[in-house]
Amino acid sequence: MANQTSPSRGAGFTLVEILVGMAIAMIGMVMMFQAMSVWEARKRTTASGSDTQVTGSIGMFTLERDLKVAGYGFGNAAALGCTVSAYDSTRSAPGLFSFQLAPVLITNGDGTVGSTLPDTIAVLYGSAPTMSSSQTYNSITGAAIRMNTRTGLRSGDLLIAADAGNAVCGLFEATGNANADGLSIDFANGTAYTNYTNNANVAASVAAAALTPAQLAALQAKFHNNSGTARFNNGTIQGVGLTGSVFNLGTSPQLNVYRITDSNGSIINGNRRFLTFTNTLINQTTATEVAEGVIDLQAEYGIDANNDGALAAAEWTSTTPATTAAWGQLRAIRIGLLARSQQFEQINVTAVAPSWAGGAFAMTNVDGTADSTPGNANDWRRYRYRVYETVIPLRNVVWGIAN
Repeated sequence: MANQTSPSRGAGFTLVEILVGMAIAMIGMVMMFQAMSVWEARKRTTASGSDTQVTGSIGMFTLERDLKVAGYGFGNAAALGCTVSAYDSTRSAPGLFSFQLAPVLITNGDGTVGSTLPDTIAVLYGSAPTMSSSQTYNSITGAAIRMNTRTGLRSGDLLIAADAGNAVCGLFEATGNANADGLSIDFANGTAYTNYTNNANVAASVAAAALTPAQLAALQAKFHNNSGTARFNNGTIQGVGLTGSVFNLGTSPQLNVYRITDSNGSIINGNRRFLTFTNTLINQTTATEVAEGVIDLQAEYGIDANNDGALAAAEWTSTTPATTAAWGQLRAIRIGLLARSQQFEQINVTAVAPSWAGGAFAMTNVDGTADSTPGNANDWRRYRYRVYETVIPLRNVVWGIAN
C-alpha cells in the first residue's frame, strides 16, 4: 500500500497568531502616533517661541532706535513741555492742531494715572542736518521771523518758535532765507516757494531732473511737504510773543506715537495684537505695524529730582512732568514690552503674571476681556510669554542741559 504524506502542520497562520500580530501592530502604531503628536506639539511650541523672540526683538529695537534720538533739534529748549500751536492745510478746516514740545510723552493706559492698560508713547525729534541748537529771535510777523542769525536754516525746514516766557510755542514752515536783511526767515502763507534742493515740488523735479524711482523716493523722504506751497503756515504768529528762541526740526520731523492695537487698528479689542506707530505731526491716519504678538507696552520717566546725576528707584514714575523745571530733570525712559506666543498649550504653562522693572503686567483674557474664563483657549495661562525691557538715556536732553 502506497504511503500517503499528511499536510504540514507548520504551513499558514492560525487565527490566534493573526490576532496577536494585529494587536502588536496596533500598539506600535499608537506609540508612533503618540510620539509624533508629542514631537509636533513641541515643534509648534519651539517655533512659536522663536517667533515671539523675533517679534519682541524687532519691537524693542524700533522703539529704542526712536527714543535714542528723541529731542533732537530742541533738547536744550528752555520751553520743554510747552504746547505747540500749529496749522496744517491738509487737515479738516480750520486745520489747527497742537502737540507738546517734549522728547517723550507717556500716556498711561486709558489716560488715567495707575491704569493697567498698555501705555502710549509719543516720541518727537527733528531731522535737520545742520543747526541743532536754538537761535534767538527779536521780531515776528505773520510772514517772517527775524533772528540773530539764520545760519543753518533753509527753505522747507519746519521751525518751532518759543516766546521769551516759554509759555507759547508755534510751528512754522520756512519758505525763504534770502531776505535782504540777512537775518530773517520767511514763512509766507499760500505762496509758492522753492525748497533747498531747488525743487518746487517732487512732481516738477521728475521732469526737470529725470529722476530714477530710487532718486524720487529718496527726495520724497526728505520733505513732509512736496506741494511747492507752504503747508504749515496760515499767516499768523500762532500766538507766540515778539521775542524768544527758534528750534529747527528740519524738513521731515517725526512725532511717532507707539501703541498696542488689534488687527483692525482698534486699541485692544481683539486677540491679535500689534505694536504700531503713526506720525501724528503729518496727520498719518494708517498705523505702521512694527511687530505682531506684542500685547503690552509699559513705560516710565526717569526724573532726576535731586539732580545728583543718578536715577534712584524712587525717581522712576509714570506721572508726566508738569513744569518746565521738571522736564529739565528728565534723564531717561525705561520701557517694558510683553510678547505672547500664538501657540495654545493644553496645560497651564504660565503660572504667574510676567513682570518687568516697573512691576507685574496686568493679564487679561486673550481677547482683552477680564480674566474670568480659566482653562480654555481664552485663558492667558495657556500661552508662553517673553519680556523685553531696557533703560534708554535721553542723550539729546542730557547734552542740552549740560550745555
